[in-house]
Amino acid sequence: MNYRNMMDFSSKAVLVTGGTGSLGGEFAAAFASCGADVAITGRDEGRGAAAAERCAALGAKAFFIKCDLRETAAIPAMIEEAAAKLGGLDVLCNHAGFNDRKPVCDYTEGDWERLMAIDLKAPFFVASAAAKLMIGRGKGGRIINTSSVSEALGHKNLSIYAAAKGGLRQLTKVMAHEWAGYGITVNAVAPGYVESSQTKGYLGDQNVRSALLSKIPMARFGALPEIASAVLFLASEGASYITGQTLFVEGGRMID
Repeated sequence: MNYRNMMDFSSKAVLVTGGTGSLGGEFAAAFASCGADVAITGRDEGRGAAAAERCAALGAKAFFIKCDLRETAAIPAMIEEAAAKLGGLDVLCNHAGFNDRKPVCDYTEGDWERLMAIDLKAPFFVASAAAKLMIGRGKGGRIINTSSVSEALGHKNLSIYAAAKGGLRQLTKVMAHEWAGYGITVNAVAPGYVESSQTKGYLGDQNVRSALLSKIPMARFGALPEIASAVLFLASEGASYITGQTLFVEGGRMID
């Protein structure tokens, strides 16, 4: 193993779903900075173009593919388009997700359907389509799902999101088991609270902020590059014998 160049992804083709957000955009830029070519999916064309331009400025070939992952029938074509533009598919960052904070009794059936569609159903069918392509190419691959500490902790007002992420952890294990023989590893990264555009409003409440920080041994929130670094590791040769695992990146929140 070339330890010095373990994070060199030159000639690798990477797809990042949900790459128009703060964290997904950081994943895409991280791979681009390490030499990979990147395809980014999302629903917002303006933000998608900006994310692709950021990656291109780092020397990568970068593309945006507009896709609403709630429309599962569109997923196989999106995977095929990404592979055609990139010349293959080596790494899938299965990142797209969404949450909506409410007490259990305030959620509606519509809320359930909407959250489950993007947080569990979509990742399942994206990973399935990507794995079929990887298996057909016969070159193995890496799939990294984005989970959350909510999969393991009983955070209030996140019941549906937590259930979806708990399901994703189990899917990660089963997919890893089924596809190991094809040289495909499947793992998940589970961030704690991270300073981002998505969490700005929630973490901007000083009472909420103080309460959360009191439960984190490192006494701070995570930064985008700290999560992206974990994703890079799971996609690297250094993680070639790791599969079916969830890597918590949360400043020690899970210790106690």
